[in-house]
This record gives sequence, structure tokens and C-alpha cells, in this order.
Amino acid sequence: MRWTTLGSAPYPKADEPCSGYLLQGGGANVLVDIGGGTLGALQRHVNLEDLHAVWISHMHADHFADMPLLYYAFAYAEKPMRKIPVLAPAGWAKRVEDFVKSAADHHMGDFFQVVELKDRGIAQIGDLRIQARAVEHAVPTFGLTATLGDRRLAYSGDTGPCDNLVALANGARVLVAEVGTDLIEAHSVHLSPEDAGRTAQHARVARLVLTHLAPGLSAEDAVGRASKVFRGAIEVATPGSLVEV
Repeated sequence: MRWTTLGSAPYPKADEPCSGYLLQGGGANVLVDIGGGTLGALQRHVNLEDLHAVWISHMHADHFADMPLLYYAFAYAEKPMRKIPVLAPAGWAKRVEDFVKSAADHHMGDFFQVVELKDRGIAQIGDLRIQARAVEHAVPTFGLTATLGDRRLAYSGDTGPCDNLVALANGARVLVAEVGTDLIEAHSVHLSPEDAGRTAQHARVARLVLTHLAPGLSAEDAVGRASKVFRGAIEVATPGSLVEV
């Protein structure tokens, strides 16, 4: 499996989109999260007609905002596009339809397979097996585990510390974990570097990739703090960075 970071910024920057990742393996190309600016960055790696699915952890703008633009790309493509599944929390299709509402009718089901995520729900995309787990955030949010043969990768989505996060990462070779707060001890809807490190240690992962860093939290500080509680390899995701599993 290959996991390419498209971006992880809280708002689009000149050189970095919001949260978005390209998961590839088993003949599948899956866009994981589709925050502002990710749709353009995605096309540096694959053409839109080669996309097999979109998986969205939650409907905050920095993870979801380019979904209406993907709809436009499919609806107004020069050639008919394959009807791919879009897997996201309940109500996602209505949210996009309301956003693109005009004199004409717009229905997500005309261009996508509308799939609503459920805790422990499993999707098979090519040879990739992707399972969703509900995590703790301000809105309904899911992390994922992707499996290809004996290889497993876990992604936290946005979440505070929770048992489901440890469960989804348990035994994975790689955990991609957000560190959206720099507070050391706080009940939060985001992970601190220490939280991410403890989750990786409890789940016995081999490699921790920190992403979606809190404003003001440097890569060096994030790695240093996580390394105090996790003994495996640690790195920070940057636009274009690639993890092979």
C-alpha cells in the first residue's frame, strides 16, 4: 500500500492544501478526505477518471470542502465518469446538494454511489479492505484501517483519545495520527503529540506518522514529544510525502 499526503493544513495555504491523502493498493486509488485545495493536488498523482473511491472522515470544511467541486468535475466532465462510491458520515449527500443548489436539480446519486459510514462498516475497493471506526470529535467522525493481505495502515481522522482509536490501530504497521492540539493534558477533540504517541505504543504499531499539526506546533517539537511515549519510528507528513506499507 502507498499513502501519499496531499495536504494537512487547517486552511489552504500557497503550498499546502487542507487534509487529503491518496491511498493506493490492490489496484485501487482512494482519496481519503477532501479538504480545501486537495482536488487540484490529487491530480498531480492520478487523473480523476482513475479514482476508484472517496472516503471522508467527517464533514468539517478542512476535510470536506472540495467535495462540491468533485461533484462539478464529475457532472461536467467531457466524457462520462465511472460512478464511484463516496463513503462519508450520514447526510453528506444532502449537504453537498444544498451547497450546489441551482435552477437545475443536482443529485449526488446521479454521479456517485452514496454510502454512509457506520462504525465497524467495511468496504472492499479493489483488493483493499477498509474498515471505519467511530472516534471522538465534535461531529460524527470515523477513523479507518486499510488492509491489503497482511499489511495494515490506520488513519485517525480528527479525534481525541479514545478506545476505538487504539482498536483500529491495533497491530497496524503504520498509524497516521493527527496532532491538532499542543496541549499536553486536556480533554480534547484532537490529539496532542503525547496522545498520538501513547496510542501508537498501546496499539503496537511499528511506525507513527504525525499529521494535521496544531498551529504553532513545529514538526521537531511534535516528534520530540511523541517520542517520549512511543519507541517506534516517528515522522511528520508533508505535502507529497509517501509512506509505503
